[in-house]
Amino acid sequence: MKAWKLAACAAVLAPGIACADDPKSPPTPWFGDASLGYVHTTGNTNSTAFNAKGDVEWKSNPWDNQFNAIAAYGSSAGTSTSETYSFGDKLSHDLSPDDYVFVSLNYLDDRFAGVTSTWSEAVGYGRHFLKTPTQTLDVDLGAGSSQLRDAGDTDYQTQVIGVFNLQYLWKISPVAQFKQTVHVTYGPQDTFINPVAELKFNIVGNFIATLSYDWRRNTSVPAYTEQNDSITTINFGYTFGKKPA
Repeated sequence: MKAWKLAACAAVLAPGIACADDPKSPPTPWFGDASLGYVHTTGNTNSTAFNAKGDVEWKSNPWDNQFNAIAAYGSSAGTSTSETYSFGDKLSHDLSPDDYVFVSLNYLDDRFAGVTSTWSEAVGYGRHFLKTPTQTLDVDLGAGSSQLRDAGDTDYQTQVIGVFNLQYLWKISPVAQFKQTVHVTYGPQDTFINPVAELKFNIVGNFIATLSYDWRRNTSVPAYTEQNDSITTINFGYTFGKKPA
């Protein structure tokens, strides 16, 4: 993999590590985590798999900004077999303890998928349906537009979309939590469905291990390409900050 791709992954993760809180310092509005996963085999099988993930959130009532980024690369016998980059940013403003409005931007580049590149922008309304010390559930509805580029094409197709987002968090114990997100963009040319399930464990201190499954489906793809793609990762990383109550 080229050096600039590794540098880009490091750039995603570095801000999170730099923002780590000193236990004696006052709490900051920044919190999140960053993690890496790497597998390399030699001998009868020569393959490499690498991924980097980062989630950073800034919260200062009534504003909340959530940013996430993923980079994943795989090769076999020196030939690339998978290469995916994505990021999302969502800025929301509370209207009441349970209601908020949001604006979001998402990008996905999957070199080996039927739809290789997608931008989407949306605005909408959301609601906190569940807020307890151990569980939260947020649901969004919105509208916007997306720009799609199929494999082999150079031009983007634009469509008007409806957007649905769901985020569920369950703090199973003081050292374990489960998160389920669902992101759907519905349009006349293509509908994109992306549920992600993640199980996170604290190993010691701020060091974590995560197991995640990221499934993606485009309903309209070029001939001879698959509608479904998925990424399963096991990562080790670092968490920083503490989400305000």
